[in-house]
Amino acid sequence: MSELTRSLRLPPPAGHPDSAQAMMRDVLVALTPALAMAVFFFGPRALLLTAVSVVSCVLFEGAYRRFTHQSDTRRDLSACVTGLLLALSLPASAPYWAPVLGAAFAIVVVKQFYGGLGKNFMNPALAGRMLLATFPMLMTKWPTPLHWLGLGRVDAVASATPMSYLHSGTLPPFNLGQLLLGQQGGCLGEVSAFMLLLGGGYLVLRRVISPRIPLAFLATAAFFAALTAPADVSVARWVAMELLSGGLLLGALFMATDPTTSPITPRGQLLFGAGCGTLTMLLRTCSSYPEGVGWAILTMNCCVWLLDRLGMPRRFGAGRFYATRKLLRRIRNSVSTIHFVKPQLSFHFGHGGKAPGEDHLDQIREQAKVIGHLCVVVLIMGAMIFFVHRYTDLDTARTEAELQTERLAQVMPAAASSSETPYRANGALSILAGYSAENELVGYCVEVQAQGFGGVITMEVGVDLNGQVTGVAVTSHKETTGVGTRAMTPAALSRYVGRYGTLHTTGENAVDAVSGATATSNAITAGVSRALAIVANLDATDGSVDYVDGEV
Repeated sequence: MSELTRSLRLPPPAGHPDSAQAMMRDVLVALTPALAMAVFFFGPRALLLTAVSVVSCVLFEGAYRRFTHQSDTRRDLSACVTGLLLALSLPASAPYWAPVLGAAFAIVVVKQFYGGLGKNFMNPALAGRMLLATFPMLMTKWPTPLHWLGLGRVDAVASATPMSYLHSGTLPPFNLGQLLLGQQGGCLGEVSAFMLLLGGGYLVLRRVISPRIPLAFLATAAFFAALTAPADVSVARWVAMELLSGGLLLGALFMATDPTTSPITPRGQLLFGAGCGTLTMLLRTCSSYPEGVGWAILTMNCCVWLLDRLGMPRRFGAGRFYATRKLLRRIRNSVSTIHFVKPQLSFHFGHGGKAPGEDHLDQIREQAKVIGHLCVVVLIMGAMIFFVHRYTDLDTARTEAELQTERLAQVMPAAASSSETPYRANGALSILAGYSAENELVGYCVEVQAQGFGGVITMEVGVDLNGQVTGVAVTSHKETTGVGTRAMTPAALSRYVGRYGTLHTTGENAVDAVSGATATSNAITAGVSRALAIVANLDATDGSVDYVDGEV
C-alpha cells in the first residue's frame, strides 16, 4: 500500500456494519434530540432552516458529482449530516440564503475539491459556518426562546447570550438548569446542553466516536476556565457556565470527533482534544469575538497529520537510537540504488500511430479539462459571494437607516429629519441637529456614553432649543437582562423628559434610581446630564463646544 493511500481516511465498504452510511445514520439519530429542542424553542422556522440546509447539501453534492462524471455518493448520508450540523450552528433568525451559501462552500470547496468523503482535511459543516461568520450583522441576532409561542420576553431578539456575559467577565443571569434545557439565546444546536450530551453518549455507546477527544477537549477547557475565573465568582460555577455555554459541547461531541478530520492514534486524539480546548479558551479570553470553538477545531484539523505522527507507537524494544539508525540505513540503501542511465530516444510512431509526446499531450488535455471545471466552480462561488455581500450591504444600510429614524422619533418626536453638525465636544460621540417638517431647527440629538454596572452604556439624548430633554434611547449596553435593563424601559426613560439643568442622583433636581438597577439608573442620569451640558454650551460661531463636565 502506497504512502498516499495510507494517508487517506477511506470509509469502510458499503454493507459493512461500520460502513459510512451506518455511521452517518447514527450521527443523525444522535442529533435528533438537539434538533427537536431547537424546534420547540424557536418554532417551525428552525425546522425549515434545517430542511433548507440539508437539501442544499444533498443537491450540491449530487450536482458536483454529476458535473465531474463521478459516482453518486449521496446515499452515504454524509451530505445530510453536513447539512444538519451546519443548520444547528446557525441562529434561528438567519436568512434562508445563509445555509445555501454555507452548503455550497462546505460540500463543493471543502469536501469535493479534495476527493469527497474521507479525503477532506477540514470539517465541512464547520468551515461553512465560519464562512457565514463574515456576516456578523446577520449571524449574531439571537431570538428569544419560546417567543414564537408568546411565552418569551417581549423583544424578539435577545440582547445578550451567555457567551457575551462570560466574555465581559460576568456570570450570565441563567441557572444551570436553564443552560441544560436550553432556555437562553444562541444557535439552534447550542441551546440544549442536555440533549447534546444525550446524543454524544449514544455515539460513544455505539462506538461511532471515541471518548478521548471530547474528554480531552472538555477537560482542557475546564482547566483554563478555572484559571481565568474572576476573583469574585465561584470557580465551579464559572467552569460549568463555560462548558455549557456557546458551541463547546456541539463542537466537542459532533465536530471535533469527525473521523476524517481527527487523528486515529489514541495519543494523537488526546493531543487533538487538548489543543482544541486550549485554543478555544484562548480565543474566548483574549480575542474580541466571544466564541472560539469553530476556529479552534479548524486550526487543529490542519495539524492532524502531525498529531498522528507524534502519536504513532514505537515497536516494542525499539529505542530512539535504533529507530534513527534504521532510518539512516534505509536512506543509504535508497541512495545506493539510484543509477543515471542515458535516455534512449525513439522517434518512430508507437502503438496506434501516435507521434512522440502525443500521450503526454492527451494527459495535459485531461488535466486542462479538470482545471477548467475547477475554474468554473470557483467563478460561480465567487459570484455568489459577491452578490450576497452586495445584497447584505444594502440590507444592512437600509436597516441602519430605519433604526436611526426610529431613534430620532423616540428622542425627538418633533423632528422629521436630522443631519450632522460641525460641533465637537468632549464626551459626545456625535451631535445631530433635528429639523421639523418645515425644515426648522427644533433641537439637538447628542450621543453620549456612561459607565454602567456591566460595562459602557451608549445612549442618545434629545434636547430642544429651551434646553429640556425630549427623549432618551439606549442604543447599546452590557447590563444584566432583567436587572439592569429595568432602568431602560420606556417608563423609566420617560422620567427624563422635560428635565433641564444639571441632574443629580440625590438632592435637588434628582432622578430617583429604579429599584434593583441603581448603578444603571445613575449611569443613564449621568449621561443625560452630560448631554444637557453639551447642548447648553454649544457655540454656533466656530463649531466648537466649550464644555467641562460639571454644572450647566
